[in-house]
Amino acid sequence: MNDHRPIIQIKSVCKYFGRLKALDNVSLDVAPGEKIVIVGPSGSGKSTLLRVINRLEVIDSGRIIVDDMDIYDNSSNIHEIRAEIGMVFQNFNLFRHKTALENLMLAPVKVRKTPRLEAEQKALQLMDKVGLRDKAQSYPAQLSGGQQQRVAIARALAMNPRIMLFDEPTSALDPEMIREVLDVMIGLARDGMTMIVVTHEMGFAREVADRMVFMDGGQILEIAHPRHFFEKPKHLRCQKFLEMIL
Repeated sequence: MNDHRPIIQIKSVCKYFGRLKALDNVSLDVAPGEKIVIVGPSGSGKSTLLRVINRLEVIDSGRIIVDDMDIYDNSSNIHEIRAEIGMVFQNFNLFRHKTALENLMLAPVKVRKTPRLEAEQKALQLMDKVGLRDKAQSYPAQLSGGQQQRVAIARALAMNPRIMLFDEPTSALDPEMIREVLDVMIGLARDGMTMIVVTHEMGFAREVADRMVFMDGGQILEIAHPRHFFEKPKHLRCQKFLEMIL
């Protein structure tokens, strides 16, 4: 983790869905290279927080500054912002009619205007990185769930993002496929990628997180180093949550 100014600054953010306050005055700074793991019960605002960082949802109040850019400033270019932030979802969202390689090449060619040959070379390197070079010409239907999620991670990396957001990336996988996806994420963490991960995989959290964030009711109730978080959580709600899942 680097001691630079934050690459992400979330300042007093509120987000409503109708009368439901999905995010309630949330503030969080993330340093370059830091790994944040967010946990909490269903409906606590974890996924919404990721989605507002990528402007997939629009906040009602507060500010979010990514790499010195206020992403809700009208002058900000949303495509530039999203190019800096890779996101991996629970469901793989691959284009079914395109091969794994074509899925990786699409955004660099269309958005970044990367020459096709260059995009293909980079895509093949990324397929190597996630251990799927031999599946480059396979279609999503020919891949297991774990393989599809690894392709989805490689696709996000194809845009050379500075930040990666993971929204419960293993929750749709069979247990034997979870490890292969977590191993790719651990490799990214070791390479120094700035990461915010929503997950229920507590072993991964212990291994990778610089800080744990516990959310409930749209609020951040606790932020702590993993050792303190798991051994001596301060907030009663966090204590009860950990008792239920550990």
